[in-house]
Amino acid sequence: MQQGNFGNTEPPNGPAMAKARHAAPKSRFRTWALRSLKVLIVAVLMIWIVRNADTESVFSAMRQANLPLVVLALAMQVLGAAIMAARWRLLLQVQNVSPSFGYLFTSTVSAFFFRQFLPSVVGGDAIRSVAAWRAGADPGFAALSLVADRLFGLLALLLFLIGASFFMMQIAADLPGLWGGLAAAGAIVGGGLLFLMAPGSIRLPARTPAKLDRIVRATRVFAGSHRIVPACLGLSILLQVNVVTFYWVIGHALGLEVPYAAYYVIVPIAIFVMMVPFSINAIGIREVIFIYLLGVWGVDSDLALAFAWAEFGIILCAGLLGGIVYMTHKMPARIDIERSGAETPANAT
Repeated sequence: MQQGNFGNTEPPNGPAMAKARHAAPKSRFRTWALRSLKVLIVAVLMIWIVRNADTESVFSAMRQANLPLVVLALAMQVLGAAIMAARWRLLLQVQNVSPSFGYLFTSTVSAFFFRQFLPSVVGGDAIRSVAAWRAGADPGFAALSLVADRLFGLLALLLFLIGASFFMMQIAADLPGLWGGLAAAGAIVGGGLLFLMAPGSIRLPARTPAKLDRIVRATRVFAGSHRIVPACLGLSILLQVNVVTFYWVIGHALGLEVPYAAYYVIVPIAIFVMMVPFSINAIGIREVIFIYLLGVWGVDSDLALAFAWAEFGIILCAGLLGGIVYMTHKMPARIDIERSGAETPANAT
């Protein structure tokens, strides 16, 4: 019988424990320093933005927003959660994990709260990962299902941006680094999906460390699952149409005279920029990128700032709705999926 670590006679207070105790303060300091830097970036950006804005004009534009359209924009956030839940369910079914649509929908809406009121988007992913684990997925597959879920969404955004840029070449020429950024993002997103979904096994060199080999094998749970790609991509395109239309509705509520097609350039760029973890919930970065991008279409900076704040306010409302859903829907205990009667997929081993 393999003894594992039971044969280890090193006392708990040995060199390994001392090293761990020494590393813990450094890790806490790095976390504190990173968060402090983000707070500083937020403060500097917001001070610069507010000092250069006519806040009375900004708040006046927000007060005059079309309320039914604002409510519609909030409803579109909930619709987006439904589409995400449907796509996520397809990904989980690859490993015979089949929770109900309602369960995944409430988990996705609940994640809105954690995404907005915890320091990073990881909070929302964490609650969804736990939900997948409770539905019967092992922790590694639960996390990978979210990676694949996000990659499909980003791929759809990239396709929109590429298509819109070709139809608006003159505008695209005024956006520095657009094509280089598209190439880099396409390589990362496309390469990630290809790595996850491509059939067959990946052969590593003979001298590859055993730990790295196990990690690579573990990430191949989606290998050969190409039959779900059209459905996942279709749902991703539908989701991103909803996202782009959400921003157009906000602009329409504020009276922005920006054509609908323009948002297929504005929104993907803004989302990719806001994903960069230089800030807390993209505060400050959101305002700067929308002032710049909407300015390309002739929108006044104060009105663009009102747009950014209205968008953030609606997303915060969606987060509060997610908190209510989380508190009122009890998460069930972990489900142990009985697989003895089902054939184990070849790529699951």
